[in-house]
Amino acid sequence: MPETKDKQSVPAVETKDKCPTSTAETKDKRPAPAAKTTDKRARTLEPLTSTFSASMFTTADELSTSFAQATPYPHTRIAPFCSDSLLRGVRTEMLERLHYTQKETDIFKYHQSGDLANLDGLPAAEQAQLPCLRQLRDSLYSQEFRDFVSRVTGCGPLSGSRTDMSTNRYMQGDHLLLHDDVIGDRRVSYIIYLPDPDAADASGWADESGGGLELYARESPNSWAPAECPEKTIRPRWNQLVMFTVLPGQSHHAVQEVCGERERLSIQGWFHFPQPGEPGYSVDQMQQLWTDGAESTLSQIAASHQRAHGTQETEFMAFPKCIEDTSIVSSEDKTELRLMNPEYLSESVMTQVASRFADDSHIELAQFLNPAVASALQPLLNAADEHDKVGNGHMAAHGTRGAGWIINGPPVVRRFACLQSAEDALGVQLMDIHKMFEGPAFARWLASVSALALRGRRGAVRRFRAGLDYTLASPDAGSSCTTLDAVLCLAPGTTWLDGVVGGYHCYVDSGDGDASNDGSVYRAAGDDGILLTTPASWNSLSLVMREPNVVRFIKYVSAHAPGSRWDVSFEYSVDE
Repeated sequence: MPETKDKQSVPAVETKDKCPTSTAETKDKRPAPAAKTTDKRARTLEPLTSTFSASMFTTADELSTSFAQATPYPHTRIAPFCSDSLLRGVRTEMLERLHYTQKETDIFKYHQSGDLANLDGLPAAEQAQLPCLRQLRDSLYSQEFRDFVSRVTGCGPLSGSRTDMSTNRYMQGDHLLLHDDVIGDRRVSYIIYLPDPDAADASGWADESGGGLELYARESPNSWAPAECPEKTIRPRWNQLVMFTVLPGQSHHAVQEVCGERERLSIQGWFHFPQPGEPGYSVDQMQQLWTDGAESTLSQIAASHQRAHGTQETEFMAFPKCIEDTSIVSSEDKTELRLMNPEYLSESVMTQVASRFADDSHIELAQFLNPAVASALQPLLNAADEHDKVGNGHMAAHGTRGAGWIINGPPVVRRFACLQSAEDALGVQLMDIHKMFEGPAFARWLASVSALALRGRRGAVRRFRAGLDYTLASPDAGSSCTTLDAVLCLAPGTTWLDGVVGGYHCYVDSGDGDASNDGSVYRAAGDDGILLTTPASWNSLSLVMREPNVVRFIKYVSAHAPGSRWDVSFEYSVDE
C-alpha cells in the first residue's frame, strides 16, 4: 500500500497535560520515503509468547501450504494472531495517544500516524506512554517472527534493520485505490486489523460496511494489468493479520471505501529485503521480484500504452478541415445544436463567454442543455441509479453497468462505465448528446467562444458509479498536444459542491510528467500544482484549454454521493 510518511518525523503523542511533542504534524507531501533503519539488538524484547497467539508458530507448515495455494496470488490470514490483551492495549494507545493527519491524493484518502519506526526518537516520557505499540513493533521485527514470516511465505531472509509501519484510521468515505505495493525493496506486506473488539461485527464486517481488502487477479496470463473486478475480498476482523509477498504486476489490491459509521483501524507495514551487511543480502536480490515482462503498478501508470488500453478512441478523429472562429452561428448549425440551451446560441451571450474564456482559459456554463432536454434526462439517470442501487451510502456492485455500457480500464489508471450503444431511452438521449459534441456544428460553436482552431475530436459518454469509479492523474491523463476540453457534467443533486463525496474534476501541473512513487501525481488540497478544480454538478459544461504538461483526473466517487457522476467528455485538438 502506498504511504506518505515523512522519514524525519516521529509519531506525535497526545498527552493529557498537552506537553509539546517532539515534532510537528506530519504534512510532508512527498510519498514513500525510505523506512527507518534501527538497531533491534539494542531493544529488550518481551517474550514472543506474551505477544503472539500461542498456536500460531506451531501451524507454520500448514500456513505455508495454504499461502502457496491461495488465489489470486499467495497470501494468508491469521486470526487470532496476537494476545488479545496486548492488542487491546495497542488499540487504546492508537486512539488516545497518537496524532493522525488526513491524507488525500487521487489514489487514496485516509488518516495516518507518523512512522512507528521512529518511536525510539521520542523523549523517554512519551515512549513510556506507548508500551504496547513498542512491544508489538519490536516483536514483529524480531528474528523469531521474521523467520516465521519467511517460512510461511517462502520469501527468504528479511531485514531486521528496516522497520516500516504506521497506523491508519479509515473513517467514513476513506479509501485506497488499486496498486501492488511495489516501492523500493519491499518484500512482504502485512495488515493488522483492529476494529472495535466489543462490537457485534468484531468477527467480520458486513459487506455493506465496506473497508474490505480487495485482491485482484491479472486480467489474463498475457497481461500484467489487473482484472476489472476483485477475485477475493477480505473483511476487517478483530485480531486478524493478513500478509502477502510483494509481486510486481501481481499483488494488486485495494481497500474499499468505509461506508458505515465505525472506523477501520489498522496497522500497515512491510518487511524488506536484507540490507547490506545483513545475513542473506545479495546485490541482485531484487531481480527475483521481476518475472520476465512483469510491470508494477507504477510502471503501468507511467506506460504510454495504457492511454490506449480500454479506451474507445485512441486517436483524434480529424475534421475534414480545421474549424476556426466563425463568430456567428448559422441557422443550419442552430438546428444541429437544438439540444443546447438557446441562450448560449445568441450572439451577445457568445461574446460574453468568449471574453471570459479569453481572460481565464476556462469557463463553466450552467444550465447548458435545453431545459426540456435536461428535464427529460434527469429522471432517467435517477432511475438507472435506483435500479442499480448506486449511491446514498450504497457501493455499486462490481460489474454494474447497464445495457449498452462497457467498463473502461485498466483499474490501475481508470475505472468507469462507457456507453457503446443506445439500448434504452437513457442511452438514446445520451448518445444524441454525444453525436452533437462529435459534429462540426458544435465544433464551430466551440471555435467561436474559444477563439481556437480545432483539428479533431475524441470523446465518450461516461458513468462514474458511486463506490467504484475514478480516473488517476497519471502522465497518460495528459495529451501530446494542446486541447480544448469540453465536459458536460450531469450529476443530479447538490451534495457534490464541497467535494467531500468526490467526483470533482481536477487539473494538475505534472511538471516533468513523472508519476510519484505511490502512483499519484496530485498531492493534497492546497498543493501548488493544482491549477483548477471543478465540482460535479447538474447540467454544467466546463470548457478548459489544456496544455500538454497538464494532467487531469476525476476523483473517486464516494458511495455517499447522491448517485453516479454522469458526463459527456470530449477533447478537441488545437491547431497551433
